[in-house]
Amino acid sequence: MKNLLIIATLVLLFSCKEKTENAVVAAENANVISSVGSQKGSRYSEGSSLIDAIYFELIKNDKELQALDDEINLMGKNSFELITKKKELLNKPTEYYEEVSQKITAIKDSVLKKEMQNFIKESLDKFTKHKTDLQMIVRQIDSNSSKINQYYDFFKIKKTLPEIEKYQNQNPLKLEEVKKMIADQNQLLEKLKNVK
Repeated sequence: MKNLLIIATLVLLFSCKEKTENAVVAAENANVISSVGSQKGSRYSEGSSLIDAIYFELIKNDKELQALDDEINLMGKNSFELITKKKELLNKPTEYYEEVSQKITAIKDSVLKKEMQNFIKESLDKFTKHKTDLQMIVRQIDSNSSKINQYYDFFKIKKTLPEIEKYQNQNPLKLEEVKKMIADQNQLLEKLKNVK
């Protein structure tokens, strides 16, 4: 009898603890969606997507995901800055060779023109190759950045889909109310049609 009483007490204690833990988890899940956009100045209220808003709400307390987000943002920033810097390095030589081309085009003496073209050819070819190589590298960096963003978007969707599904389960559409409203509207419509 004493053992039965102890077992019953333990069962009650653990079931209460489990219910309390489940209630806390449910409350946290409900808060993720309901807190999105409710804060003044939140990312969602500033125009970001709902996916991002839910995701950033989820990662508030997850240092690992915050670090991943920081790493992705830093990679994007560094890629942009590197490409910009390299493109700026091309501006002066591009302008220089364009000016040289204009001066060569303006030369009337065909022998001097040919000599100038031959003189500049090796340097221009080398610059053109560097410029082409850089353009290919920039395209690859842009392609990689795009892939990173696409995979990160997919990752965010995988993380946020369960939250929106929980929200939908906690807030069912209850079509009965809508159907009743349609029935009430139809009834009123019939009444109005029959008023003399």
